[in-house]
This record gives sequence, C-alpha cells and structure tokens, in this order.
Amino acid sequence: MSLSPEERITMRDLHLERCDMFLHSADTCYENGDYFTAANRYYYACFHAVHALFVMNEIYARSHDGMNVQFSQYFVKTGIFEPRFGSLIAKMEQLRDKADYNIFYKITAESIADKRPIIVEFIACVKQYLQVA
Repeated sequence: MSLSPEERITMRDLHLERCDMFLHSADTCYENGDYFTAANRYYYACFHAVHALFVMNEIYARSHDGMNVQFSQYFVKTGIFEPRFGSLIAKMEQLRDKADYNIFYKITAESIADKRPIIVEFIACVKQYLQVA
C-alpha cells in the first residue's frame, strides 16, 4: 500500500490520537480498579504509537507478533529506541493476551502499576522522534 506524504501524516496523527485516547482510558480503568481493561488499553496505546512510527516509515505489520518483530528490527536494533521499549511492547502484548483470553489469570494493580511510567515515556519518545511532541 503506497501512501502519499500527506496521507501518511494524516494516518500518523490518527494513530497518535488513538494512542492518547487509549492511554487516558487505561488510566481511568486503572483508577477504577478495572485492571483487565487497563492492561488491554495500555497495550493498545503502545500499539498505536508503534503504528504511527510504521506509517511514517512505510513499514507494515500483518500481526501483533509481526509488529513486535519489525519494531525491534527497525527501531531497537538500529539504536533509535532503547531495548527496554521493545521488551515493554512484547510484555504488554503478553499481559493483554492473558487479560483477554485466560479466564484463570488474575491481573492486580501491582502487575501493571510499574508499567505505566515506561509506557508514558515510550509514547513521549515516539512523539519526539516523529517531531509531534
């Protein structure tokens, strides 16, 4: 899929808008004790931040796992982003999967509280890289 520069900017902005929306939603869910939904929303905040990067660099992922691999390949291994951000995205995907699909898995405040600061930092780094901060 080939997009014009204007279309890429529009898509970037839409992904970042969705990213901010999911981050806010995750915080609200967390504050209300809905840790399952918070985990899901924190993951999707990261997901949309990564896709904002991808659209501006003409990188396309066909799956969540593919997104993780390509983010690592194009942004972590090249030194653009720190390795901890690559592992964050993978960990958040795993947590989201457990929250969404494993009926026996219990998510507590502690299991996601330590992830929020790095998620916020990651999103800020993405925006800085994209020069939209």
